[in-house]
Amino acid sequence: MSDRLSSRVRRSTLSIALALILAASLLPLATVAASARPAPARRMRPATPELIERAVRRGEITEARGALYLTWAFSAPQRVPEEYSSATPWSGTLPLLELQRTLPELGDAPAAAAARSTLRAKTFACPGTTGKLPKKRSTKHFYIQYKTIRDATINQYASALETTWRTEVGKFGWAKPPKDPVSYPKGGRYPVRVENLGPGLYGYVTGTRFVGNNPATPWNDRDAVASCMVLARNFQPFPGSTLDALRATAAHEFNHSIQFGYGALVGPGSASSVMIEALASWMEDEVFDSANDNYQYLWPDFTVPMGRYNPGFPYPYWVVFRAMAERYGSGVKNGSEKVYQTFWELISKRKSTNLKALGKAFKSSKNITLAQAFHDASIALRFNLDCSDARYCLEEGPAYMAVQAPPGDEHPGDHATLGPLDEPLSRRIANDFSLNWIGIPDQNGIDVTVTHDGGKGVLKVSIACLNGNEVTVEASGTATSGSPEVELQNLGLGPCDEATAVVSNVKVTSATPKKVTKTDYTIELIN
Repeated sequence: MSDRLSSRVRRSTLSIALALILAASLLPLATVAASARPAPARRMRPATPELIERAVRRGEITEARGALYLTWAFSAPQRVPEEYSSATPWSGTLPLLELQRTLPELGDAPAAAAARSTLRAKTFACPGTTGKLPKKRSTKHFYIQYKTIRDATINQYASALETTWRTEVGKFGWAKPPKDPVSYPKGGRYPVRVENLGPGLYGYVTGTRFVGNNPATPWNDRDAVASCMVLARNFQPFPGSTLDALRATAAHEFNHSIQFGYGALVGPGSASSVMIEALASWMEDEVFDSANDNYQYLWPDFTVPMGRYNPGFPYPYWVVFRAMAERYGSGVKNGSEKVYQTFWELISKRKSTNLKALGKAFKSSKNITLAQAFHDASIALRFNLDCSDARYCLEEGPAYMAVQAPPGDEHPGDHATLGPLDEPLSRRIANDFSLNWIGIPDQNGIDVTVTHDGGKGVLKVSIACLNGNEVTVEASGTATSGSPEVELQNLGLGPCDEATAVVSNVKVTSATPKKVTKTDYTIELIN
């Protein structure tokens, strides 16, 4: 890479940026917390990157030592100390991005120097890979290098990758990743290496060259990056079948390739971790609907706001993105995919980012506000009905419930339960898209009041009644600081199998909130 290009990237103010591995140094990246591809909901042990990150935060090891261990997790997993090694599945794209950001800032510490030396690219500038792979397979769009494959065939790898390209680029029309004119093989096919990766590592995508403008888009992206992909050679240890894990990983990681190509991981408008990873996890279902690899990380913590969702573990949030857009069609062009394609394009164009970009994407593509889409999803996610006879539903909702019911502090799925009449319940709810489910006694002729007690929140409230396989909304309202009380009157909840007050805080404090802020409210039953 030229000094001019290196200088250009160094001058950028980036929230999540690409570090290109040079012969002797790495370009700096902004902070993205190390993230792990999650294991099943009741996982007993965090994944390797999380174990390392926690140890650094506790002061057990230095940041430089943590960077070295994470480097080994990609390049020499047998060297990671046992207490920081886990078989829990993880995806390496964002941990690698964070590693690349961190290393240049660690100075001359011996562990940091060792990590930089270990991580330098050997082939296709893909960090963590070493040596030549003797076997080659070219498809229409991919150039695959491999040595041995376990419990699958190279044809299955090729088929999964080509199906992913045909769906994400061909059918949906997302912009294909830009080519790297230097490191890409003859013909410009997208490079993929099949490697013997460490415990739990599905694969990853990493940048190879800053290209600026992606020729596949009609606008100047300015921050587009060429990339390459590394996939595990053995998917047998992962949840589900080998083929399902392979397919889901291909769809997930290639979506990162597209994100790099939009410049969405670099530049001033960079997407947050939850947008990057949870939307890639959502894409798994769009490409391979029956793979269901993302079932292993149901459910997110719905009380944590979308705007600040845990950057170290963002994957479970995919089901919220699915619930918000599924009604527009899954796996079809201009269906739900159109919302999220528009989102990435807005970031690529630097029109807006994160929460505000998502709001614009819903409004421009489907003429619905993000607030309403989130609130409707909040109702659907509480009950997870199939869509045979329901409006507030999810196509695979009963299958989600078969894995595990949504978490709740009280009755399964509820965060609290209202007591007798005139006994108010006080709660706090995070701004920037979080929700509470409050169980209500099944009675006729009661009123429910919700009072905004302080904070910036915009509280959308609906009383939802489950009767058989149908959810009806008995009443709705919105409480704000300027109009603090909502009274939902004369509710006929006697026939309900379950009744729930769905409270969604849809206040946007910032496109990318720097901290979690909360709003107080009181809810009670009255005559």
